[in-house]
Formats: sequence, C-alpha cells, structure tokens
Amino acid sequence: MTRTVVLAGTSGYGSTYLREITELEAEGAVRLVGLCDVRPPTATAHQPFADRPFDTSLDRLLTLTHPDVAIVSTPIHTHLPLGRAALNAGCHLMLEKPPAPSAAEWRELAALARSAGVSCQVGFQSLGSGAYARLRELIGAGTLGRVEGIGCYGAWSRDAAYYRRASWAGRRELRGVPVADGALTNPFAHAVATALALDASTDWDDITALDTELFRVRDIETDDTSCLRMTSRRGTVITVAVTLAAQTPSEPVIIVHGSRLRAELHYTRDLLVLDGRPSQHDRTSPLRNLLAHLDDPRIALQSDIAACGAFTRVLDTVNTTPAPRMVDERWLVHEGVGDTARTYLPGVEQAVRMSAEQLATFTELDEPWAA
Repeated sequence: MTRTVVLAGTSGYGSTYLREITELEAEGAVRLVGLCDVRPPTATAHQPFADRPFDTSLDRLLTLTHPDVAIVSTPIHTHLPLGRAALNAGCHLMLEKPPAPSAAEWRELAALARSAGVSCQVGFQSLGSGAYARLRELIGAGTLGRVEGIGCYGAWSRDAAYYRRASWAGRRELRGVPVADGALTNPFAHAVATALALDASTDWDDITALDTELFRVRDIETDDTSCLRMTSRRGTVITVAVTLAAQTPSEPVIIVHGSRLRAELHYTRDLLVLDGRPSQHDRTSPLRNLLAHLDDPRIALQSDIAACGAFTRVLDTVNTTPAPRMVDERWLVHEGVGDTARTYLPGVEQAVRMSAEQLATFTELDEPWAA
C-alpha cells in the first residue's frame, strides 16, 4: 500500500528523511505530497521534489494535502506544536528524537496519539538495529546469565560551529520554552534510550533512583560531559557516561555485564560483541518500521511514544537539575579559532569508559576535574 507523507523540517536530519523518501517512492511505498520548513526549499536539496507543495505552515500544508503520515524532523522545542498539528489532523506521526523537551509535552503528545487512535513512532534509530534486537533476545533467554548492570560510554568532539548552528543549540530553554539540547538528551539520547530498552525499563515508573553529574567545558547552558546513574525497578544499575570534549573521538558502546557472559553493543555500527565474538547485523529504519506497522499491526513499533516514559524522565531530570558545572580551566586544552575551535578535556575518554566498566560516577572514579 502506498502511503502519502509530508515532511516538516527539510534541512539538518531532515535531509536524511528526504533521501529515504526518495528510496521509498521508488519502491512504491510512499508518495511525498508536501514539504514544510521555515526557509524556502533550495534547488539542490529539494530538486527531486520540486513539483511538490511547499509551505512554511504545517497546519496549512496538512489542510491542503491530508496525508496518511506526517514526519516531523525539526528542533526539539518545536515538536509539541508540530506534533500536535499532525495528530489533530488524524495523521500517523514519525517524530524525530527526543520526542519532547519536557515531561508535560511528552505526556500531551502521547495522550493525543492515543485519543486520535493513530501511531506515533519516535526516531530512536538504534532500536531498529538487528544487533540491539539480538541482544534483547539473548538477555531474555538468560544466555548472559543475570544482568548485573548496564553501562554505556561515548566520546565525541564538537567544534564551536556546532553550538552556533542555531539559536537553540546548547540551550536548556529558549524564550521560556524548554529545549534540552544537552549531551545526554540529544546527541547521546540513543545511548540512554537503548540502555533502558535493553533492560525493558521504558515506563516512567520503571526508574526507582536517578543521579546525575553534569559538566561543561564551554560557555553553554547544557551539559557536554556527563554521567548518569539510575536503578530500574528490576534492580539493574544503568550508567551512561558521555562527552563532546574528546581529543580522540570514538563511537559509543553499551556494555551489558552478565553473570555468565559480557556483551558489547556498538549501536551506531550495528555490531554486537559477545564475549569477544563480533557479529554484524542489519537495521530497519524507524520510518520503514512505522510503514510496516501500519500495514500489519502485529509488527510492533520500534519506539512507540508511549514507551518513552523512562527516557523522558531522564531528560526532564537532566534539564531541571542545577546547571552543569564548568570544568576548571586548568584541566582544559583549546585548539583552533572561530567556528573550528575545539575544547578538549584530556583523559575524559578513559573516564567515560571506566564509568561504563565499573558502573561508577566521575567522582567515584576520582576524576580530578570532577572534584
């Protein structure tokens, strides 16, 4: 069945959706009936869809096109009004992650989807990885033994241009509206959501304890070097330690500490390593999964918005706790000027990794910059 779709947000990650829509149109799975953005389309980026309706107002576009599915790939603080417009129009919703910048907004969107009787998929791409699915199977079958803890670490680097890309970048709020553009809640949101999903702890009340250590190496409102530790209702200790100030960047890894076996999920690479034995897996995108679910409801959504409660609780906590502490200048290294300028925290790569290995916080690891 060919589904009609509109796309709100055509730049940034929206360009990925444009490429996927091109593929899906060639397969006959979808028909793009409209584009929405605050800026007019560029000839190069939108050339394949130059004949499709364009509007800066999603409400007007929905009234004109009446699509089956609305894709919202816009800044976090716009998810509620745009998602609300799509759900009120009776559209199924493909909503980019994170679903909303506050608990209240997440609850409203989840309630709207439920009352409208439509599906709302959140774009946590990692949950469509075959490596993740296989690890879930192994945990459920008891292959790893008793899960003693789950630790995730990630070490990336961002330059000054990353924080100048938009008015909301690196902000907790913008003109009184929550934004939540911190390391844990945006670039490493997949780490948090995937760790929780591996523990089957996705509901708001599935978290019984939650502590954070939030730091920053730049003049921003949000965290860029952070450690999160929580305990689930199952009794599992889950840590996530990440940084955007690494001198030697590496892809994130989730470690499942089993009493019998140890597993490493490299979720950006669809790679599962079980006691040192690697296996490569395929991936199904959130949009393809949503379309498959609409064709056959027996196919579960990878990330139903209703199953984002625990993640949203983490986001809400991170965004409302006291502001992240600035790391003392003596521990930092600065390189470059202008948009290419970067700030590094030497040794942070080892710190985030040890956090995941030992399920410990930065202060417990005696990191001097966290004292």
